[in-house]
Amino acid sequence: MGEFSIFHWLIVLAVVLIFFGGRRIPEVMKGLGEGIRSFKEGMSGGVQTQAPPVQASAPAGLSVKPARSQVTLSWNASAATSYNVKRSSASGGPYALIASTAATSYTDEGLAGGTYYYVVSGVSSTGESVNSIEVAATPA
Repeated sequence: MGEFSIFHWLIVLAVVLIFFGGRRIPEVMKGLGEGIRSFKEGMSGGVQTQAPPVQASAPAGLSVKPARSQVTLSWNASAATSYNVKRSSASGGPYALIASTAATSYTDEGLAGGTYYYVVSGVSSTGESVNSIEVAATPA
């Protein structure tokens, strides 16, 4: 007498479907899951937070070392996961992206005579930084 039979469970299911409809049940279950997760986090000592993403900054200390048909660039590490190396044939740009690298140096090879202008920007999960200072180099 104290137990539910299959007939009782079918009546409960019918009432739930009538009140919530078939389409609302997944939403209700999702909300229930989120509520349980929040309760567990609260019981375990608070809400777990992630560190905010780090804003990329422009690399400092950009220097060049020209050689025969190439230019080697190097810079100081910054709060970035990678760096965009850009080159122009005119001072002040416009700059074209020539490489993306995680290293703090890059060698631009196969260059003809003339002066080249370079900038480097940092890239992180929050986006790309402003460009570094411009440096110029004339390969030998």
